Amino acid sequence: MNFLVVNPWIYDSAAYDFWLKPLGLLYNAEILKLLGHNVIFLDLLNRYDIDLVKFKIPKSKKYGTGKFYNEIVDKPPILKKVPRAFKRYGIPLKIVRNKLEAIKSDHKIDAILVGVTLTYWYYGGLKTIELLREYFPSVPIFLGGIYSSIYPKHAQETFSKYGVDVFSGTGIKPLEQVLQKLGLSTDALDNFNWFEEIDLSYDFYDSDLSYVVLISSIGCTFNCSYCITPNMWKFQSRTIPAILNNISYILKKRPNIQDIVFFDDAFLLRKDIYDLLKELSKFKVRYHLPNGIHARRVTPEIASLLKKANFKTIKLGYESHDFNVQKETGFKVTNADLARAVANLKKQGFTKDEISAYILLNLPEQSKTDVIEAIDFCYELEISINLNEFTPIPGTQEYLKLVAEGYIEKDTDPLILNNTYLPYLFDFGLSIEEIKEIKQYAQLKYQH
Repeated sequence: MNFLVVNPWIYDSAAYDFWLKPLGLLYNAEILKLLGHNVIFLDLLNRYDIDLVKFKIPKSKKYGTGKFYNEIVDKPPILKKVPRAFKRYGIPLKIVRNKLEAIKSDHKIDAILVGVTLTYWYYGGLKTIELLREYFPSVPIFLGGIYSSIYPKHAQETFSKYGVDVFSGTGIKPLEQVLQKLGLSTDALDNFNWFEEIDLSYDFYDSDLSYVVLISSIGCTFNCSYCITPNMWKFQSRTIPAILNNISYILKKRPNIQDIVFFDDAFLLRKDIYDLLKELSKFKVRYHLPNGIHARRVTPEIASLLKKANFKTIKLGYESHDFNVQKETGFKVTNADLARAVANLKKQGFTKDEISAYILLNLPEQSKTDVIEAIDFCYELEISINLNEFTPIPGTQEYLKLVAEGYIEKDTDPLILNNTYLPYLFDFGLSIEEIKEIKQYAQLKYQH
């Protein structure tokens, strides 16, 4: 069969390409190819799409990150009161229309897969599917991803009018259901360890790539109050030989790749992390850890191995300076843990620009003082910071608490739970003025 796999636009007031690649869709596409099907892959967020580059050459910053092309669009009614511009991020509409016209002309598409990750980005998936229906009015469309797994009812109600089948779940289960719905055999997937056996090839991209994104583990053993990962995945690691083979395969086909990004939620928690880091040092690339590694695990030996392997981006999960907040949100890090990790990394030669800490901003009932103290603490440690604004996610402890206390409705539209819009619409956290003051304080502090 001919499958069209589409990574949709982002509709939001703020979005940036911090190595965003649609890993779930890429895994599904690889499995479909393994099963003998033809796959046309369309990533509407590919900043180096060959047709987009002809229209506007993208500018990349350090290690391949950069701004998405974007256009201001009409806000949905639910956001009319928010004084922020609403934008479509990704390949321009005209170029996408030309692509879909060409696909329709050259291929008989039998089924379409669309995936939505962040729950409040579902609107981009909706607008993408609206467009797909113009060109493929009778082709089965299947929606999956984190959004439909967390918001199955909302997804069904929102997308059903376009004749979309919505599937929930992680791993290979949604794809199995798609194949069964299409009347195709799933026998080859019995006892199939997709995470271990599937290599991400990035062959679906016909444009130049300077980086690739991989995962060496899924899930996390911690149970932080704001995080949904433990509810979705049981922690498991890919074997070292499989990881090394995947990297070798990619570099053989794309020798220009300079940066490899690990998007693990708990990179340092695997038992054989020392062995993995030693093996990674054999490749002549730069590595990055953008998802917030566990500071408590950054021992002197780990720091040394990270340096020898040529890791260039080390983001540490810190969240809060307040001991009580640290304890109540999961107790994965203390101030002493962060200071110890930074000291170990700096001893090995990591710089301020290479080490940063995530600070949670706008947690329910969080004080402005807590955030300021966290900023000051990181400044004293001479590391960079990332202010990470809180988003309530269904199924997490923080979300359930907000529902129980009447701050949000259980069926609240995820579009307004976007961390950008929360302070304009809800009063359970910091005010918009306080958030602006905190950001200005951090900016001024780090200018010196």
